[in-house]
Amino acid sequence: MSTMRRTDRLEDPGVAALHRLAADGQELLGVLEAERDALLGRDPAALEGIVAHKLALLTAIEGLLKAGTVPDPETGPRDLDLRHRVDEILEEAVRRNELNGRIAAQREISVRQALDVLTGRASTPPLYGPAGRASTCRGGQAIGIA
Repeated sequence: MSTMRRTDRLEDPGVAALHRLAADGQELLGVLEAERDALLGRDPAALEGIVAHKLALLTAIEGLLKAGTVPDPETGPRDLDLRHRVDEILEEAVRRNELNGRIAAQREISVRQALDVLTGRASTPPLYGPAGRASTCRGGQAIGIA
């Protein structure tokens, strides 16, 4: 008889939505890990596909949450273990996504600095020079002039 109750609970649309959310969230964790690896490995080709996959998963998760299929903890089925697992997965996804954002921002700064060196132009705001005028020159003299 307890087997029948478990089957009935799994067929509940709210519990099914929680299972779908847990599965999508778990897949998202893997995608976020791949995104981090691509960011650290400086692999823009891989990153493009990974970001597309991440956006598709986020859209699916958002759809589940907005559709009202995920039950309210107060009024819906009380599968607390599953609800706790979903919460943990989504919290970890937020943490990993924030970390990836920080890595991407740091990479952007590094690329801009490298471009500044290569092009001789500064993308940073000007500083005041010795005469009190704004200057993008960061100081020093040209090395090739004797």
